[in-house]
Amino acid sequence: MDKHKSDILVILPAFNEAPMIGTVLSRLRFIGYTNVCVVDDGSSDMTGREALKYGAILLTHPINRGAGAAIQTGISYAKNNGFQHAVLMDSDGQHLPVDIERLCYSMQQTKADIVIGNRFSSRDNDIPDHRIVYNYIANVFTNIFCRKKYLDTQSGFRLLNRKAIEKMQIKNRGFGFCSEMIIYSERAGLVIKETPIQVLYTKYSMNKGQNLKEGIRTARSILWRVIFE
Repeated sequence: MDKHKSDILVILPAFNEAPMIGTVLSRLRFIGYTNVCVVDDGSSDMTGREALKYGAILLTHPINRGAGAAIQTGISYAKNNGFQHAVLMDSDGQHLPVDIERLCYSMQQTKADIVIGNRFSSRDNDIPDHRIVYNYIANVFTNIFCRKKYLDTQSGFRLLNRKAIEKMQIKNRGFGFCSEMIIYSERAGLVIKETPIQVLYTKYSMNKGQNLKEGIRTARSILWRVIFE
């Protein structure tokens, strides 16, 4: 899919990711992804400066608004600038840029509007036990509101086509955007598929993402929106 890399915008939501963002951007550029948008979500470190040093498009929130808000800012940029595809990735080095090709291939084969990278399809992924538990709970909760059953509802590694970009309106500012995107995309008639990806957990990345408290807050927020909005 090399000839289409110019049509892809890679979106990296980033909050205090200065130690790692340069490495992630270097990996992306090395394999040919030059359209990379870093959404600096009110960082207090040098995240923005590092992003510019490595040639990224930089969008900035003056205060920390949350991962979901950062993702929506990136998607709005993709929509307004005519990108045909948008890739959502974490900024902590957990996701491998080479797996973008897997998502692209899956989208081509299945005609999906959204492809989610599934961390749990490969035995090679060394996923911490507590992350497995959190994800299982989130899957059960999210799938209650879905027609299909998804195996990795909390994966932040996703590929959206132009149709999905145009329809996407994320309201959940926190990590609940992962579930919200699936629930509301189904309601909007978008086709969602999953495909296996690799994942790399390090001491650094383990300090990022959801914990149990954040998960409970996320569940409450999703439940409220599904029932009352």
